Amino acid sequence: MKKNDGFSLASKFDIEFLGEKDGIAYFRSDDSSAEMRDDLTDALAQEVVLVKSTEGNPLDFKVNRSESPLDAVALSEQILRDGILKCCSDVHIEPADDHWRVRMRRNGTLFLYGEYENERYSEFITRIKLMSQMDIGERRRPQDGRFSMTLDGKYVDVRVSSVPVKGREKLVLRLLDREGLDYTPEGIGLKGKQLEEVLKLLRQPLGLVLICGPTGSGKTTTLYTFLQLLNKVERNILTIEDPVEYAIDGINQMQVNQKANITFTTGLESMLRQDPEVMMVGEIRSKETAEIALRSSITGHLIFSTLHTTDSPSAMIRLMDMGVEPYMLSAGVIGVISQRLVRTLCPECKRKVETHDDYFDIKGETYKPIGCSYCDNGYVGREAIFEILTLSESLRALIKPGVTLDMLRREAEKEGMVPLKDSLREKIKEGTISMDEAYRTIMTL
Repeated sequence: MKKNDGFSLASKFDIEFLGEKDGIAYFRSDDSSAEMRDDLTDALAQEVVLVKSTEGNPLDFKVNRSESPLDAVALSEQILRDGILKCCSDVHIEPADDHWRVRMRRNGTLFLYGEYENERYSEFITRIKLMSQMDIGERRRPQDGRFSMTLDGKYVDVRVSSVPVKGREKLVLRLLDREGLDYTPEGIGLKGKQLEEVLKLLRQPLGLVLICGPTGSGKTTTLYTFLQLLNKVERNILTIEDPVEYAIDGINQMQVNQKANITFTTGLESMLRQDPEVMMVGEIRSKETAEIALRSSITGHLIFSTLHTTDSPSAMIRLMDMGVEPYMLSAGVIGVISQRLVRTLCPECKRKVETHDDYFDIKGETYKPIGCSYCDNGYVGREAIFEILTLSESLRALIKPGVTLDMLRREAEKEGMVPLKDSLREKIKEGTISMDEAYRTIMTL
């Protein structure tokens, strides 16, 4: 698009042309209706974003590689504040040859926040390490720490990890907003038939429930939601976690501590002597932990844990590969839930497109992200999709030496399990996610 075309069109529609970036034309207008946006899009034959008069110019933000006028204290506070206000989950502090940069992760995707000259890097790193109660003199070994801060009345935990890179240190700050927690079925995206299936599992007096998925798929949040639903005065609930991400009133949470010989295995054994009704093990990493959890589930405890598998039926194969006897799985496991987090489209700027896709079997209108002053990149938040496998008698009968993943998957779908692919298709049809997001997610299966 020629610059004059933007100004000419702005004059015609009585709006302000702000500029163009990455093939998107930006206009300021109090009329941000879909009709106005579509008229401008048709006239320019390119993407258009409308910005309200009360909002800043999104093109004003530039990444400058220059020395910050702020000292280390003010700069750290500014970066943390912006990360929290932007609802970011992680802040990456990274050295380079002649500068250092800050990246943030929002809705599962990293973006560049800023670049700075090297002068203040050591001072900045020292500031964060002091806040985290880490050893500021140790730069050759990885360290972990944490601190808490209050922002506009919100209480935020910050978990810090440092590793040596390029002769300096890289930090990652995990931002845990206690005020933004929503440990409810609706908060994690459970509804309808799938919610009924989960509630049925939670009503069981004993058994092992596994939550599966890759790192960053929301497994811990789902576990906390289940525990919160069970959190009653008549139940004794204990957990062993690495680390304890959120403290929950009414639940007794223990943290893995290798120096004190507190592992998932030893922690689980200790919890069994605490008269529990419900237990949660952060992750099953070994045959020993799996067998203790299964024996406990068979003898009268409701247990929750996580496993790194791509889908629900794979959990059985993974545990058998660890050396767990099939009869223990058949007797102890009552349900497996696989999940992924998907970025949801911004309702303010998402646009209809005609789609013909054979893989998801979709023919008709879907939506794609555009980007506006409300969302920045076309997405607002994430929600989970689930694949819930409940162990029927026919599935239990299949769990024996020689069973294959395909056999388990076919029987599970026959018994009513909705595959993750089908859940993605429904989200596309609802207009909740884009085709690109669906394909990005399907690559993890």
